[in-house]
Amino acid sequence: MNKFIISILFVLGFQSLRAEIKLPALVGSHMVLQREKPIHIWGFASPKERVTITFNNKSIHIIAAENGKWNAILPKMSAGGPYNMTLKAKNTIVLSDILIGDVWICSGQSNMEFALQTGLNASQEIAEANYPNIRLFTVDKKIALKPEQDSKGSWTPCSSQSVRYFSAIGYFFGRKIQKDLNIPIGLINSSWGGTVVESWISQEGLVEEPSFGKKAATVSTFDTAGYNKVHRQMDEDWVRKFNQQDEGFKNGAYIWANESIDEWKNIPLPNGWEFSGLADLLDLDGIVWFSKEIELNEEELTGTGILSLGVIQNSDISFVNGQKVGQTPDVWGRKRSYTIPSGLLRKGKNRITVRVENYGGDGGFSNTPEEFYMQTGNTKHALSGTWQYRIGYKQTLNDRPEKEIGPNTLPTLMYNNMINPLINYGIKGVLWYQGESNWDRAFQYRSLFPMMINDWRKKFRQGDFPFLYVQLANYHQKADSPGDSYWAEVREAQTLALKTKNTGMTTAIDVGDAANIHPKNKQTVGLRLALLAEQTVYHLPVKALHPVFEKFKTEGQTISLTIKNSDGILKTSNGQKPGNFQIAGADHKFYWATAEITGPNTIKVSNPKVLLPVSVRYAWEDNPVDANVVNRENLPMLPFRTDSWKGFTDNNK
Repeated sequence: MNKFIISILFVLGFQSLRAEIKLPALVGSHMVLQREKPIHIWGFASPKERVTITFNNKSIHIIAAENGKWNAILPKMSAGGPYNMTLKAKNTIVLSDILIGDVWICSGQSNMEFALQTGLNASQEIAEANYPNIRLFTVDKKIALKPEQDSKGSWTPCSSQSVRYFSAIGYFFGRKIQKDLNIPIGLINSSWGGTVVESWISQEGLVEEPSFGKKAATVSTFDTAGYNKVHRQMDEDWVRKFNQQDEGFKNGAYIWANESIDEWKNIPLPNGWEFSGLADLLDLDGIVWFSKEIELNEEELTGTGILSLGVIQNSDISFVNGQKVGQTPDVWGRKRSYTIPSGLLRKGKNRITVRVENYGGDGGFSNTPEEFYMQTGNTKHALSGTWQYRIGYKQTLNDRPEKEIGPNTLPTLMYNNMINPLINYGIKGVLWYQGESNWDRAFQYRSLFPMMINDWRKKFRQGDFPFLYVQLANYHQKADSPGDSYWAEVREAQTLALKTKNTGMTTAIDVGDAANIHPKNKQTVGLRLALLAEQTVYHLPVKALHPVFEKFKTEGQTISLTIKNSDGILKTSNGQKPGNFQIAGADHKFYWATAEITGPNTIKVSNPKVLLPVSVRYAWEDNPVDANVVNRENLPMLPFRTDSWKGFTDNNK
């Protein structure tokens, strides 16, 4: 066969392949299509190819463009289903079990990504999570330098199997809405832990932004390979210096692997050390050693053993009786399972030692007791319980260079793959939980967050759809004395975003965890978001708005506050006096204040040390655990301040 004929056959074969209709991941079986809006279906075919779509007794014909793209608009429909959809060109695709209802995007960082299996009462919640009229879609986590047209993922009916790894907040929101409205609900989880807000904004949305506009314009031509080469070496050098600070590692030897543990302190494991309640481990980044002794008898010494430690953050070196049995670098989510060589274990006491390096964020063991064991012969020894620990190095400066390009290296990276592939899909609204990663740039967040909301609305071209979000939960130790707070400034920026049209906010300041940036109680947050949607979006007769500061008046040594959304009653959640109020005079020096609820929507605040008060702050700290003012519906009052004095983050970019 000559080359000309081969070429013709190749071209014909290629055209035949291109003739196959291709659909984006979002358009598939089990999907939920947005009710009461024109239904947008799109995909790819051969140039100028005729595509016929039949759905719910309606058919439409379209012709693919020169580039093979096609777009079809079906008429709006009421909630219902299930239906099948047939798409026919040179090939035929049949999509089944399609519902029409409301679709909500669940986005943000780790507290939105937080999976149901990790939360409060996880086993019971998962076992009961069979809701066939709720459908779940998770966008594959990937960064992109340019806007992507498609992403990986698929729709699945909500079941105990499919919901386990899905957003807990998204699920609890969807469950409440589906039950109360009795319509199908589609939930699209597009979230990524640790991400900053500017990464979720498109290049066009950042054009006039002074800090990120110019950088966003260069993202598409970024030299990823060159950046990674340089930064991997920088990171390698940094980690080497990091390890040299360890008191348990001297002259190339891990001396604490053999050292007596008589002077070490007790700690319950498995657990992240920030969550242990131990003061010297709270917010610690660095190196911590852990050790435990196991008693073995002669029959348990046969053959090799297994040391299972589950997930460790970030890297570890593990020893048995002073000998290294395994080592894992900084790889997110990797479970540790190390072989214990035959002959290493001995009759009587055996010592397990684990050296953990944590470069930032949560450190330690992130697993269940079932994954935490040592196997010897036919015996599995549970390792959960009391261990001993010793701090080898406490990091004082968080200056680790980025190892390689990541979600926060450049603006727009999250938008390009996590949001752009969704913009053609009909939605009811967005749920958002983010802000922790912008903690030190709260003043800038005042503009970036509304900018993102408006950017998404322009991209989706579906009007000013509802955008409901969560105010940051309480976190860190409670402040000993009143003053400025990074997290309070982020919460203020979130409150200010309510000025953006068709937005709503619920707070989590009362359901956080001082030692855990990822509090497990996602039921309350999801329920509050659902009630907020029911009141402001679905207009059901529920009350979901938090009490919020409206105005104040100085009366001698007292400041009188007027509060909105009290629903006729202001009270405290615990029956005690109102807490976490601060008051200051013109000198900007704040004192803890005495507060008194004086009416259905008024509170008086004072301190005898402040003779001429000019400002009051409420819940103005990272962890306002004693902020206890609520309304009739027991919804906590939002943090606020009456002043506009310069804060920690005003000049941070």
